[in-house]
Amino acid sequence: MSGMTAQKMLMLRCISCLYLLSFSALLQAQNLPQCPSRPVVLALQELGQFYRAGVGLDKDMADEFAVRSGCKFETPVLPRTRTWHEIEAGRVDMALSALKTSERAEKFWLFPYLQSRLQVVIHKDKAATVKSQEDFLKQDNLFMGAVRSFNHGYNEAFIQQLRKLNRVVDVNDSERLYAMLEARRFDAVIGLPLIYNAYLDRAQMESKYKAIDWSPEHLKGYAHLVLTRKNFSETEAQKWNQLLLAMIKDGTMLRLLKKYVSKTEAEKMLE
Repeated sequence: MSGMTAQKMLMLRCISCLYLLSFSALLQAQNLPQCPSRPVVLALQELGQFYRAGVGLDKDMADEFAVRSGCKFETPVLPRTRTWHEIEAGRVDMALSALKTSERAEKFWLFPYLQSRLQVVIHKDKAATVKSQEDFLKQDNLFMGAVRSFNHGYNEAFIQQLRKLNRVVDVNDSERLYAMLEARRFDAVIGLPLIYNAYLDRAQMESKYKAIDWSPEHLKGYAHLVLTRKNFSETEAQKWNQLLLAMIKDGTMLRLLKKYVSKTEAEKMLE
């Protein structure tokens, strides 16, 4: 092969590589969500290791969304009750760490990304006689604490039964919920490990409390990305979901999770 022919072959290869890179970049751009003319509003809630005092998994994910999408983001901190109203009205575009219900599925776009089972955190001196929802209901001196608008998954019907008996103490946020649990204003709460581990340290959990899983073994609970239907078509919502799935696939979600839980726990959450 002559020197001139070799040079031509090399040039053709370079052109082919540049074409493929440009085509790949074009495809990626087509699959990215369309940025609105204003910042995307992603609401954060005080929710343990999901978000607390300026840091948490939800904040990390919002920052990663901004980098990957190229969109500007605003992340106001709102009470959970208000967050749902604002998303429904379209004044908030999205939120994270949401639990799915049939009612929410009709109103919002919901995409699962993190597996975690709700636990009943109960004072140890009460746990000895409480092995199930039925045991708790039978003892009319026992009270449950709950954050307003927090959905308790499999345990939601049980919580509503307790409400009818005036045995639920409602509070506005998780910080207050666990402070009141410590003060024994009620006997138990229901939450995710990523939430209660932020407010109750290992020593407290071992000495004062017991975490019990009342959900059937086959049920899996997921945290969801939730988007308003007011501002996103199904196609655009799916693009945000694809961005999220890419974060899971390339190991970014595992890296973020390991800031808050062990590698083993993080891997289990992403199964």
